[in-house]
Amino acid sequence: MKLNRAIKIRLYPNQAQEKMLNKTFGSCRFIYNKMLEERIKVYEELKGDSQALYDHRYKTEKEYKEKFEFLKEVDAKALQSEWRHLKS
Repeated sequence: MKLNRAIKIRLYPNQAQEKMLNKTFGSCRFIYNKMLEERIKVYEELKGDSQALYDHRYKTEKEYKEKFEFLKEVDAKALQSEWRHLKS
Protein backbone atom coordinates (compact mmCIF):
# COMPACT_ATOMS: atom_id res chain seq x y z
CA MET A 1 0.00 0.00 0.00
CA LYS A 2 1.37 3.38 -1.02
CA LEU A 3 1.21 6.13 1.57
CA ASN A 4 1.46 9.74 0.47
CA ARG A 5 2.67 12.35 2.90
CA ALA A 6 2.58 16.10 2.60
CA ILE A 7 4.12 19.01 4.40
CA LYS A 8 2.37 22.35 4.47
CA ILE A 9 4.76 25.31 4.40
CA ARG A 10 3.83 28.96 4.60
CA LEU A 11 5.91 31.25 2.40
CA TYR A 12 6.64 34.87 3.17
CA PRO A 13 8.14 36.33 -0.02
CA ASN A 14 9.54 39.83 -0.08
CA GLN A 15 8.20 42.35 -2.62
CA ALA A 16 10.63 41.41 -5.39
CA GLN A 17 9.92 37.70 -4.98
CA GLU A 18 6.18 38.32 -4.89
CA LYS A 19 6.42 40.36 -8.09
CA MET A 20 8.36 37.55 -9.78
CA LEU A 21 5.84 34.94 -8.63
CA ASN A 22 2.98 37.04 -10.02
CA LYS A 23 4.82 37.44 -13.35
CA THR A 24 5.45 33.71 -13.53
CA PHE A 25 1.85 32.75 -12.72
CA GLY A 26 0.51 35.31 -15.19
CA SER A 27 2.86 34.19 -17.96
CA CYS A 28 2.01 30.53 -17.39
CA ARG A 29 -1.68 31.32 -17.56
CA PHE A 30 -1.13 33.39 -20.72
CA ILE A 31 0.89 30.74 -22.56
CA TYR A 32 -1.52 27.96 -21.56
CA ASN A 33 -4.45 29.94 -22.96
CA LYS A 34 -2.56 30.81 -26.17
CA MET A 35 -1.59 27.18 -26.74
CA LEU A 36 -5.15 26.03 -26.02
CA GLU A 37 -6.50 28.64 -28.44
CA GLU A 38 -4.13 27.38 -31.14
CA ARG A 39 -5.16 23.75 -30.56
CA ILE A 40 -8.86 24.60 -30.78
CA LYS A 41 -8.29 26.60 -33.98
CA VAL A 42 -6.29 23.79 -35.61
CA TYR A 43 -8.89 21.23 -34.55
CA GLU A 44 -11.69 23.27 -36.12
CA GLU A 45 -9.70 23.64 -39.37
CA LEU A 46 -8.59 20.00 -39.63
CA LYS A 47 -11.59 18.33 -38.03
CA GLY A 48 -12.30 16.06 -41.01
CA ASP A 49 -8.70 14.98 -41.71
CA SER A 50 -7.48 12.95 -38.74
CA GLN A 51 -4.05 12.23 -40.27
CA ALA A 52 -3.33 15.93 -40.87
CA LEU A 53 -4.50 16.67 -37.33
CA TYR A 54 -2.17 13.98 -35.96
CA ASP A 55 0.80 15.23 -38.01
CA HIS A 56 0.30 18.93 -37.23
CA ARG A 57 3.24 20.56 -35.44
CA TYR A 58 2.10 22.91 -32.69
CA LYS A 59 4.15 25.89 -31.54
CA THR A 60 6.41 25.44 -28.54
CA GLU A 61 7.01 27.92 -25.76
CA LYS A 62 10.21 29.05 -27.52
CA GLU A 63 8.22 30.25 -30.52
CA TYR A 64 5.86 32.13 -28.23
CA LYS A 65 8.86 33.73 -26.48
CA GLU A 66 10.02 35.18 -29.80
CA LYS A 67 6.62 36.74 -30.39
CA PHE A 68 5.92 37.92 -26.83
CA GLU A 69 9.03 39.44 -25.23
CA PHE A 70 7.65 39.49 -21.67
CA LEU A 71 7.75 35.67 -21.58
CA LYS A 72 11.57 35.86 -21.53
CA GLU A 73 11.46 37.38 -18.04
CA VAL A 74 10.15 34.22 -16.36
CA ASP A 75 11.60 30.75 -15.80
CA ALA A 76 11.54 28.58 -18.92
CA LYS A 77 10.74 25.43 -16.96
CA ALA A 78 7.49 26.93 -15.72
CA LEU A 79 6.42 27.64 -19.30
CA GLN A 80 7.49 24.18 -20.45
CA SER A 81 5.39 22.61 -17.73
CA GLU A 82 2.31 24.38 -19.12
CA TRP A 83 3.04 22.83 -22.51
CA ARG A 84 3.22 19.40 -20.85
CA HIS A 85 -0.01 20.04 -18.94
CA LEU A 86 -1.78 20.84 -22.18
CA LYS A 87 -0.44 17.73 -23.90
CA SER A 88 -1.79 15.38 -21.26
